[in-house]
Amino acid sequence: MAAATSPLDTDVAIETPEHIVFRHRVAGPARRALAYLLDLLVCYGVLLVVGVIVMLGVVGASRFGEGVSATMGAGIGLLLVLLFAAQWLWFVVWEAWKGTSLGKMALGLRVVSTTGRPIGFAAAALRNVLRAADVLPVAYAVGVVSMLLGRRFQRLGDLVAGTMVIVTPRARAAAPLRLWPPAEPVELAAMPDEIRLDPEEREALELFLRRRGTLGLAREHELANMIVEPLARRHGCPKSGDPVRTLALLYDRALNAGRGEAPPSSRMSGGPYSWR
Repeated sequence: MAAATSPLDTDVAIETPEHIVFRHRVAGPARRALAYLLDLLVCYGVLLVVGVIVMLGVVGASRFGEGVSATMGAGIGLLLVLLFAAQWLWFVVWEAWKGTSLGKMALGLRVVSTTGRPIGFAAAALRNVLRAADVLPVAYAVGVVSMLLGRRFQRLGDLVAGTMVIVTPRARAAAPLRLWPPAEPVELAAMPDEIRLDPEEREALELFLRRRGTLGLAREHELANMIVEPLARRHGCPKSGDPVRTLALLYDRALNAGRGEAPPSSRMSGGPYSWR
């Protein structure tokens, strides 16, 4: 479990309007602090290199007859602009563009809204402008206290902007879904020869079928009944007494659409991701 390896990280459940629940692992203060330090190292490291280049340019310009004070003033002005950009724009641009920053990316973190959606420029700007309040009175004391008081570990900027920082799951190959018990000849005969699902339909069905063992029988049938009728009607599939079985058969046939043989899954034995 996540709590065993990172006590300050926890899970939050977000239910969509379609009554599908997604769980997100929320990043704790320690992981977020390390990501922030990495961002500062990269950001100010780049600024240092640029500063050296600018000062070398100032020295070179003064040797070619330019006034030392004028070129020095221009160089300092440019460095101040770059310092402002590093302080206020680095995180805003990265988070509005990618939902993360280089430091967060290295630690596997992402900023999302409290509804689990990507954030935009306004939310990214708001949460970072309020960083000035989180840092008070010293060493992010206000921000840390705010994070520890809430289950989502939101600092003041997160609370106002409606955002949270989550740990992105590592991508891994999913085990193939298998129809079990195998489709009966009467079931195969009743199904259309070819079923093509929209990407959203296929994703929703796969998510539902993979989570069946964790939902409970009553919840499984409740969710299945909400979507089986429109899908069965649109694709011309008969609705059996078990709506979950109907969805499994529909997905299985769609998965093997266009093949001139019986679905391979009807000849497979059950496995950890089998359907019944």
